[in-house]
Amino acid sequence: MIPNLIGAMCAITWHIYDNQEALYGLVTLQGIFTFIGNSTLAIASFTIFKKTETYE
Repeated sequence: MIPNLIGAMCAITWHIYDNQEALYGLVTLQGIFTFIGNSTLAIASFTIFKKTETYE
């Protein structure tokens, strides 16, 4: 998950400083979708971990 987050932050930072001002809404949208995707990945990882836990 960390590489996904780092890659997303690099892309968003690049877009903020290199895009036209008219595209800032898309940068914000990309940030929101990145957050949702990373959160979903974290929840899925935690769910899989809890289901594979054994009590032997």
